Amino acid sequence: MRILGQKPNTKRPVIVAAATALFASRGVDATSMRDVADAAGVREAAIYRHFRGKEEMAQEIFTSWYEWYGQQVQEIAQRADPLPERLSTLVHLEFAAAREHPQEFLYFCENEARFLRRLRRDVPRVRQELIKMIRKAQARGVVRSGNAGLLADMLSGALCTVAISAIRRKDSLALESEKLAAESCWQMIKPNK
Repeated sequence: MRILGQKPNTKRPVIVAAATALFASRGVDATSMRDVADAAGVREAAIYRHFRGKEEMAQEIFTSWYEWYGQQVQEIAQRADPLPERLSTLVHLEFAAAREHPQEFLYFCENEARFLRRLRRDVPRVRQELIKMIRKAQARGVVRSGNAGLLADMLSGALCTVAISAIRRKDSLALESEKLAAESCWQMIKPNK
């Protein structure tokens, strides 16, 4: 991810990690720049060398994760693989992100509504990519008919909820159940026969 790899010989990665963990556990509004500085082991002034303020920092952290995730979802959605295989890949992406970066995942998921509207236009929107994938599959009769936005929201919401719940409960086994999750996602959107 871009933000985590930037300026590796500075305190920026430490500040970003501390801020992300605090934003995930307390929320952006309940976290002060002093809290971030204390958690990062730096002076508050050091943060301002990298960010103009807390809101800019919170937006930049969100944007870096969302941009990465949106590009991954776009790539999966545009594949020519059968839809159940793409769903399996989507589940793997979601669960791997939750396993490998739990604090970042929580922050990313729980702040989407707050920061999404401020993203650059060129950043793929996850919901729109899922809607496009579902509509194409509906046109081929591979997905049940109906509101593609609702189906995309159900699919995304189910995966996000499972991952968030597993992180909060410290239930790593739930995030290893990719096959069951992918089958359940397929059951949610496959055509009724």
